[in-house]
Amino acid sequence: MADEKKTPKFAAPNDASVPFDGILAFNRNAFEAWAHNMSKLSQEMAQFMQSRLREEATMWEKLASCRDPSDVVQCQSEFASKTGTDYAAAAQKLSRLMLDFASGYGSALLHPPTETD
Repeated sequence: MADEKKTPKFAAPNDASVPFDGILAFNRNAFEAWAHNMSKLSQEMAQFMQSRLREEATMWEKLASCRDPSDVVQCQSEFASKTGTDYAAAAQKLSRLMLDFASGYGSALLHPPTETD
């Protein structure tokens, strides 16, 4: 009788992480949603910067072919106008992306993104 081990009435489960499984899954889903969305945002920003760099290179080529001051002013004017339009469109697109991320964040926590997203 002395060799018998008594089990306490309220014994801890064999796996101490059981109570934390839900929290860990929630945090994992939150991180996956965040990483997925930041990847999309980074990709969009990189594509925008790439297109702007191309536009700038084109502008320098056009400036190099200008033969008088009026051509230079025209070239710079067109470039500035296009730049403003491009940045405004990019700001709208990035704002929509962020809004989509924020509105979809709750469901993403419950259902993490798949590889095809």
